[in-house]
Amino acid sequence: MQGRGVGFNDSSALLARDSVYRFGMANDQRQAWFTKMVESGLEHKIFAPSDVLAHATPDVLANHLPPELLSKVLAASLAAGAMTPDRVLETVTPELLARHLPHEVLWACIAAAAARAGLSNVGTP
Repeated sequence: MQGRGVGFNDSSALLARDSVYRFGMANDQRQAWFTKMVESGLEHKIFAPSDVLAHATPDVLANHLPPELLSKVLAASLAAGAMTPDRVLETVTPELLARHLPHEVLWACIAAAAARAGLSNVGTP
C-alpha cells in the first residue's frame, strides 16, 4: 500500500494493520494504543523523531493537523530558530499525532521500526 508516506512491503504487515481495525477496537481505544506505541517507541529509542516524521511528512501534517496546531509548530520553530523533528514532536505530541493523523501513517512508522529491529517477517516465505 503506497500513499502519504505509508508503505508496506508484504501482506503480513497489511494483515497486522487491518487486525487492529477489525477486532472491534473503538476509535478512542485505537487512538490510545497508537499514542502509547509512539510514546514508548520514542522513550525507548526504538525510533527517533526523524523516523516518525519520515512517515508523518510535511504533506501529511499539513493535510491532517488543525490550523491552530500548525500555527503552534511554526511559532515554536521560529522562536527556537529552527524546525527540527524534535521541535515538531515537542508541539505535536504522540497523543496529538494519534488524534489527528491517519493511523496507517503511525502504523507504517511502527512497522518500519520492527523491520529495522529484525522483528518483521518481510521476505520470509
